[in-house]
Order: sequence, then C-alpha cells, then structure tokens
Amino acid sequence: MPTLRSPALTVLFSICLTTAVLYLGKPFLLPLALSILLAFLLAPLASRLESAGCGRIPSVIIVTIIAFTVLAAALYTVGSQAVDLAKSLPKYHENLQQKVFAPLGKFTAAVSAYSHGMGNEERPQIANASAPLELPTSNVNLLSVAREIAGPILAPLGTAAMVVVYVIFFLFDRQNLRNRFVHLVGNGRLRLATAAIDDASTRVSRYLAAQLIVNACYGIPVGIGLYFIGIPNAPLWGLLAIVLRFLPYLGIAIASAFPIVLSFAISPGWSQPIETLALFLVMELITGNLLEPWLYGASTGLSATAIVIAAVFWTWVWGAGGLLLATPMTVCLVVLGKHVPALAFLNILFGNQPPIAPGDRFYQRLLAEDSDELEEIIEEYRDRGALVELFDEVVLPALQLAEDDRASDNITRSEHKEIFLCLQEALASLEGFQATEEPTMHRVVIVPARTDADAIAGAMLAYLLRNKGIACTRYSERSLNSEIVSHLVDQTEVVLCVSALTVAGARAAHSIFKRIGDRMSGQRLLGLWNGDRADAAIVQSQPGVEIITTFADAVRLICATTSQGSGQEAAAA
Repeated sequence: MPTLRSPALTVLFSICLTTAVLYLGKPFLLPLALSILLAFLLAPLASRLESAGCGRIPSVIIVTIIAFTVLAAALYTVGSQAVDLAKSLPKYHENLQQKVFAPLGKFTAAVSAYSHGMGNEERPQIANASAPLELPTSNVNLLSVAREIAGPILAPLGTAAMVVVYVIFFLFDRQNLRNRFVHLVGNGRLRLATAAIDDASTRVSRYLAAQLIVNACYGIPVGIGLYFIGIPNAPLWGLLAIVLRFLPYLGIAIASAFPIVLSFAISPGWSQPIETLALFLVMELITGNLLEPWLYGASTGLSATAIVIAAVFWTWVWGAGGLLLATPMTVCLVVLGKHVPALAFLNILFGNQPPIAPGDRFYQRLLAEDSDELEEIIEEYRDRGALVELFDEVVLPALQLAEDDRASDNITRSEHKEIFLCLQEALASLEGFQATEEPTMHRVVIVPARTDADAIAGAMLAYLLRNKGIACTRYSERSLNSEIVSHLVDQTEVVLCVSALTVAGARAAHSIFKRIGDRMSGQRLLGLWNGDRADAAIVQSQPGVEIITTFADAVRLICATTSQGSGQEAAAA
C-alpha cells in the first residue's frame, strides 16, 4: 500500500495536477505557449538584425511586422480562395448529383425495399407534409444574436492580439527573461540551467525551421500540380498543405481530403481524382523518405511513439492548438529530463535514445531465449558492416553480465548453460562462424583461458581475423595446458592471444604464459575482454605480455604484426 511519501504516488499526483492546470488554464496558457513557439522561431532573425547594426527595438518591430504580415497575407489568400470556391460550388451540383446522390438514392431505395419485406411490424405514422408548420413565436433579442455572431469572430481575434503582444515582449526582453529563468532554475547549477536552455532553444528552433522548409517544399509543388491537373483554387490547397502539415499525422490527411473530394465532384470521369491522389502520395513519399530525414536528423530527439502520444495528449488538453504545439512542448520536456536528474524518466520515456544499453538488451533476449530477435540484432550490425562493434559493444557486455550473474548465483548452472547455447545458435547465423581450424600451426594462435565465455570470445576474434584474411589456430576450452604448450614451444614469429573474460580467466592466462616461458618467440597478447585494467596486474609479472581489451584493438594490432612479419619474410626470400 503506497504511503503519501511514496515516489510513485508523488509522480502520479504531480502528473494529475499538471494536467488539470493545463486543461483549466487553456485560455491563458495556449496563447502563451504559441507565443513562445513563435519567439523561438523569430529570435535568430532578430539577433542577426541586431548584429547587422539595427537596434533592439527596430529589429523586433521589423521581424514582428514581417512575420505577421506573411501570416495575414496567407490568411487573406486562404479566405479569398475559400469564398471563390464557395461561389463556384453550385456549378458542380449536377455532377455531384450523378456521382454521389444518385448512387446513394439507389442504395437507400434498396434498403427501404428490403425493410418493407421484413415482418408486419407497425410502421410509425408520418406526419402530413401538407400540414402547415407552426413556428414558435418569441421576442428576438438583438444583443443575443450579436453575441452569437460576434463571439466566434472576436475570440480568435483576441487570441491573435494576445499572441502578437506576447511575441513582441518576448523578443524585446528575451535576454532578461533568459537570465531570470537561469536564476530561478539554476540555484547554484548555472552550467546545468544554461545547457538546458541552449539545448531546448536549439532543438525547437531547428525543428521549426526544418518543418517550415519541408512544408514549403511539400505545399508549393502540390499547389502547382493541382493547377495543372485542373483543380479549382489550387493556391488555396497549396497554402493549406503548408499550414496543416504543422499538425502531426492529422494535418496531411485534412490537407489532402479537400482537393481529392473536390476532384471527385467536378470531374465527369475518374482521371482527375486518380491524378490528385497520386500527386499527394508521391509528394508524401518524397517528403517523408528524403526531405524529412535529411533536414530533421536528430533535431527533436523524440521517439516515434513519443510523437504520437504527445499529439494525442496535447490535442485532448488544448484541442487543435495543442496538436500544433505537441512536438515543441514535448521536446522541452525531453530536454528537462536530459538535464534534470529528478525528471530523467521523461527522457527515458520520450527520448530517441535506446532505453537500455545494447549489451543489456542482447543479454535480456538471451535470458528470454528469443533467438529471432537475437538474429535480428546480429543481422542489423552485419548489414552495416559493423561486426567489430557488434562483438565489442553488444556480445561482450552480454557475456560479462552472464558471468557476473553466475558468480553471484542470480542464475543457475543450467540457465547459464542455456544462455551460451542460445548465443552459439544466434552467432551461427554469421556465415562461417562455426568453421573449425585445422590442427596445423598458423601464425596466430588463440587460446581460451578457462571457460565457455573465454572460448566464445576467442571464436569471435578468430572470425574477425578470418574476415581479414588471417588464418589462425583456435584451441578449445577443453584443451589441456600441457597440450597447448607442447605445440607452441620452439615456434617462431607466432602471435599468441589468450582470451580471458574474468579474473579467473586472467589467472589461467598467467599460468599459460608462465609455462611457456622463453620457449616461444613471438608476440604475446592477453585479451582481457572485461576491460578491467586492475585484473591485468595478475599477468604484469610476465614480461612481453601486451594487454588488449577490445576486438577493435586486437584486430588492428594482429593485422599490423602479421603484415610486418610477412614483409620481413618476403625481404629475406
């Protein structure tokens, strides 16, 4: 039973309280948030004008006039085009009657005929159409009528006026507001507050600028294409596409629905509707697959799921305005989660960073014995040609986690064995991974220090070397030290790499190097894959042993050594 001091209950109460404040404070908070959004977009331009020699006040006035003139011109164009469209709609009545209402009438008649054949239920009496319709008489209140007419007009105008005033003051006083925010939030952590402000402003400004460019590259070709297709009022639909595309997911559906329905109504055939639909599909494919990945990149830092959840939440709280502000507002929340430890859960829930490390995810799938997802992870790295990263950043950490859990008895011996069997099956998807080396001695010899984990790490190194064209001899974890030493004595120019993942493996490696002593000439490497240099002290007493902790270093060092040896052999010949 959670207490009042329970962290989970505190977080739930905070979320409910914040949501209630946002919902009830919509009349004040929505214009304020929209103003902040526009200020983010216009601040870089105002700063450039100030740097060019304009004063603070002239820069703000110029930027504000330009911005709202463009918005007013766009609204005027949309309004005039909409009025023109409304006047021309009666011309399409006959075509719309034939295409929509005639089939609909036939369908209604068929349903009516079918219902007449059903049972003998009493049908409701229909009122006599010739009977006069009596309207209730009432006194007309002119004030109420004026209020009903003017209300829907004055409310948006009032909101727009508030936004204009807010934007002017935010731009004029932006540095002072920034300093006050730093003083309020910083509280001795000025670096954290400054980093959060810079990160949020950069992400939001870059997102808005990129969104505007993408929308323009989408809406302008749409307007031109609709003009050549023959859709009336093509500029209107192009402008609506630019504006509505700021709304995530829903905007493009609304922007495309009107021209498609209109083409259906005005065209005697089906060519115009098909061409209109094809135009929107092609532009969406080009924009979504080429322009957006190129311009956005990691500008928002949000996951796809977070964008959908944010769109639903902010639309529920603030309506259409919330849908417009959904992405920028969520970006600010993610930035807070990134820089404020107490709000780190926001970055985990909504950020585009992996929620768990790749190695942890791989180990979790090993525990679940999910061979399909394990193979998907391996194929993803293989397709990118990043097998070294796969082994270093994914498989090795998973192996280390398995060894740690076994040492602390978090998993049983049988579970430990199942993990390694599942890993071997997953790695078998790599072509040639299970290839066994001939017993003949090669220049590179890989010896597992002690355990199955050491052997799998050695097999991964051998696989990477074979891909580089370097043959190697790899011993099994069941090979005796005496057998290995007898094969290595009197060998010259041999690279011996002992693979060890744990402290026990490092001790076993020390024993192998000690038994070989000076009876083998060549390079001696200890692959201490857990990366803990403290364990390396175990073999420091052995001279000439070089310690490596990653496959990338091992492959680079062995390739350099073998190529150097080959060059010396060629020179001697």
